[in-house]
Amino acid sequence: RAFYRPHHYDIIREEVLYEGWRKVIRRSVQSPNLTKSVDFDVIDQTHSSSGAVIIFAWNSTSKSATIIREYMPGPHRVLGGLAAGIVEDDKHMSEEDAARFELEEECHLGGGTWYRLTDDEVSVPMDKYVVTEITPYLVIDPHHVPNPRPIDDEEDIEIVTGVTAEEIMQMIKKRYVNI
Repeated sequence: RAFYRPHHYDIIREEVLYEGWRKVIRRSVQSPNLTKSVDFDVIDQTHSSSGAVIIFAWNSTSKSATIIREYMPGPHRVLGGLAAGIVEDDKHMSEEDAARFELEEECHLGGGTWYRLTDDEVSVPMDKYVVTEITPYLVIDPHHVPNPRPIDDEEDIEIVTGVTAEEIMQMIKKRYVNI
């Protein structure tokens, strides 16, 4: 079954409302089914033309994951989540390069067997109102990195190891996780 369908929506106008680390764009779109245009506010990353990455680190021996717990300014809560980050054009050579940096920086993990979970050159939209696309990775059996890259200045991360699939499901049900 085909999940993608072509569309006939036209972008009539775009205006940058704010530009900092991210930018807010007012996008006016005309639908073939509507007589008037519709305005949307969408978010884009200013430091990346390659999007973002997210990494699920799994230990096949203990059958558990490593996640992080950190303050998330959007929901204004400390939540669990996966190592993730923006692919910065001036810092990373590829999406996988960024994924390896983020896993080391945020989880103090490296190595392992890596799997890109989308086809080459294909990423997944982060959200319906976000231009940035994200490339998901699975890494099996990464090892501890004793002197990892430092975390970003704005991050306050707690590494949580040994998280079982059942515990992840409980975190999702109780909304203690941002995945």
